[in-house]
Amino acid sequence: MRTRFFRPGWLPATLLFIAPLALPCPAQEKVADPAVAAETTDEPADADVESLGKSAAKFVEAFNKKDAAGVAALFLPTGEMITRDGDAVRGRDEIEARYKEIFEDDGDEVPQVALEASSLRMIAPGVAIEDGVLHFTTAKESEPVKSIAYSATQVKQADGSWLIASTRDQLEVTPPSEHLKPLAGLAGDWCFEADDLRMELSMDLDDSGNFLLGEALTTDGDDDVQTTSIRIGWNPACSSIFWWTFDSAGGNASGQWTRTGSEWLIRTSGITADAETNAATQRLSFDGEDTLVWKSTDRVMGGGAQPDLELRFVRRAPDADSDTEPMAATPEEESPEKQ
Repeated sequence: MRTRFFRPGWLPATLLFIAPLALPCPAQEKVADPAVAAETTDEPADADVESLGKSAAKFVEAFNKKDAAGVAALFLPTGEMITRDGDAVRGRDEIEARYKEIFEDDGDEVPQVALEASSLRMIAPGVAIEDGVLHFTTAKESEPVKSIAYSATQVKQADGSWLIASTRDQLEVTPPSEHLKPLAGLAGDWCFEADDLRMELSMDLDDSGNFLLGEALTTDGDDDVQTTSIRIGWNPACSSIFWWTFDSAGGNASGQWTRTGSEWLIRTSGITADAETNAATQRLSFDGEDTLVWKSTDRVMGGGAQPDLELRFVRRAPDADSDTEPMAATPEEESPEKQ
C-alpha cells in the first residue's frame, strides 16, 4: 500500500510516517539555552522526528515479517497494548505472545500493515504522544483496506531512540468506499427472463464511491412495469453493509448484508404501498463473473408464506446496439414476487 509523507526531510520509512501538527507555540519567557527552549514546546525537534520515524519503520517491518519478538522489542519492558475492546496486554513477554497468536492464527491471511501518523506532540521532555491510523491490506485486491485509529505514548531513551510505553486502538475508520470492494462485481447491467417475467438491473458506484446505486425494471406478462431504486452502502450504526429499496408503487424495504464465505446473506423487511409487511432471507452469490444467483427463502407477504425463489441474472453485453441479450435459466416459479 502506498503511503505519504506529512513533513519534508524525513528518512524514507516503508510504511510509517511521523509528523507534527503545525501548531503555534504558547508565549514563553526567553530561555538562554536553545536546547532547553526546544524541550518546552509541543513540537518535536527534527532529530526526534527522524528517530521516531526509524523506530516506526522497524515496527512495520517486524509486523510484515510476522516477527513477534521484533515487535515486542520496540516496547518498554513494562509497555502495554490496549485493544478496542479494552483488553490490556502488558509487558514484552505478553505482547510477543499476543503477536505470535495473531500471526499463527491468521497464517497466510495476515495482512500487511501501513501506518499513517497524523500528529505528534511532546507532552513532557522525552515523552511524545503520537496519533494516527493503521491500515491493514490483504493480498486480495477485492478485499477492503481496514483502517484503525490509534494513539501511542513514546518515551525517549538515553541513546536517542524511542520505545513505546503504551498503545491504544480506537475507532475503526475504514472509508465507506473500502467496505464496498467485495461487491464491485455487482456493477454493470444484468438481465433475468422467464415466460411471463423480465427483470433488468443496472448497478454502478455513485460519484463519491461510497454507495452502489441501482435501478431495477420489472415487466410482467401483462406488460405492467414497476421500477425499484436501490442504494447499497456501509451502515455505521450496525457496522455492516446495508441496502435500501424504493419501488414506483410506493413500497420500500431495507436489510443488513452479511458475508458468509463466498455468498452474501441478506435479511430484508419492508412494506408495500398497500401497507402489507413483507420479509425474506436472501442469498447473493456469483457463478463466474457474468452470472448472478439470487435466492430468496423464508418469504412472507402480509402474514402469508410465499414459495422460495432462485433467479439467475446474466450480465448484459456493454454494446447497447446488440440485437440479442443473454437469457438466464427459467426458474421453477414463473411469477416471483419482488422479495
